[in-house]
Amino acid sequence: MTDNITADVLPRLTRMLRGGQDVRIVLFGSSTIEGVGASTPAHALPAIMQKVLAPFASGGVQVVAHGVGGDDAEAMHARVGAMLADRPDLIVWQTGSNDPLKGDDVAAFVARTRDDLATMRASGADVVLMDQQYCPVLETCPAFPAFRDAVHHVAAQDHVPLFTRYVRMKSWCTELGLSPLDLSPDGLHLNDHGYRLLGEALAAWLIELTGLPGGVASCYQGGGA
Repeated sequence: MTDNITADVLPRLTRMLRGGQDVRIVLFGSSTIEGVGASTPAHALPAIMQKVLAPFASGGVQVVAHGVGGDDAEAMHARVGAMLADRPDLIVWQTGSNDPLKGDDVAAFVARTRDDLATMRASGADVVLMDQQYCPVLETCPAFPAFRDAVHHVAAQDHVPLFTRYVRMKSWCTELGLSPLDLSPDGLHLNDHGYRLLGEALAAWLIELTGLPGGVASCYQGGGA
């Protein structure tokens, strides 16, 4: 299941936003979620998403991060319990970037990811997956394509909405005349511009999936400087 879905696939988030309830969104993952490369917390993913989502959450919205740079699937597994203790209504899980760089086994990655997805969903939270970034470091890693395909496979197999960050980042480079280094100067981690594009697009996609009036046009301002 990829990011072209428009059905009501986020029942908890949709119900809470439409009911004017306070919503808690937890971002879970590695360096993207930690905000490595952002100049300040205000330029990192949680702050950007919270700003974009606020007009759609009459009861309030809080976006919090559980991210540790360098974590692979096994390291994230050890943090699932602490993340769920934050009582999320929606979990956005960014995964699969560090595993190929560390030489992890792709079959073990798939098994661990599926197990942890089941645990997250059993908590009652909605869950979405976000795939890997488009960047020079991963593009030159021979193991990377298999892990990118693995994230897509898990999302389809377990019927989890997938935000296709990789494809979007490639399209931003084409549409805005950017090189990958304009978004990730060190070849791996986003800068402020990259985080802004990602945060706006991810928030807009979530609103689109809820089917709330207004939708993408009103909350996503696109790729300006």
